Amino acid sequence: MKVELVLCLPEGLEVTNIDVTDGILTIGVVSIQKFSCCPLCSSAATRVHSYYRRTIADLPCAGQPVRLLLQVRRFFCTVTTCARKIFVERIAPFIEPWGRVTVRLHQSVQTIGFATGGMLGARVTDRLGIPTCWMTIIRRMMALPTPPVAQVSELGIDDFSFRRGRRFGSILVDMQSHKVIDLLPDRKAATAKAWMQDHPEIDLVSRDRGGDYAAANGSRTLPLSEGSFAAKGPFLLQRW
Repeated sequence: MKVELVLCLPEGLEVTNIDVTDGILTIGVVSIQKFSCCPLCSSAATRVHSYYRRTIADLPCAGQPVRLLLQVRRFFCTVTTCARKIFVERIAPFIEPWGRVTVRLHQSVQTIGFATGGMLGARVTDRLGIPTCWMTIIRRMMALPTPPVAQVSELGIDDFSFRRGRRFGSILVDMQSHKVIDLLPDRKAATAKAWMQDHPEIDLVSRDRGGDYAAANGSRTLPLSEGSFAAKGPFLLQRW
């Protein structure tokens, strides 16, 4: 059986050598694609300009960290109207352009992060043979695109700290699904008001007694005499 099949490498990559250095499984890989497409004009190029080596982290094997020493090529783009004259061949979707880890390792770290969190996730990845830190796990999680905000009728809003005691933001929660739906860069009344105005379907707002969030409700707030507020502990339930 070919080593490429065992390692689940995509077509167009060939293993040249395997070595163990300082507890790291180092695998030499070369690209054998017959041509590569220009990222700008998408034309196929076969004329090689030069070679260079990329170091890519991959999923561990038997608890050992794996490092791919990938030799890729630079090609000439022969289309005279194309602005890109020389480009590096792409190995996507296995490796993103300028990426230092494989996509499958990136996704695995994201999954561990969402299941365990940053600090605990770093301890888990260390046991699995994935050298990383808790901040990298957080960055991998934050790299996921934010899903669009759906219709929300009951909104919870409060502040949180990006940096303790220095920089604050606002966290918005759907009170029915109990899920965080958005984060605002600050806790100013104007920022919260602008977000709420984009969501006219909001019927109920749960907030603390801070003045900024009270001012954010703007002209849509019902007067107190109409019973628009209901005190509930340190928070207020305000109907719009």
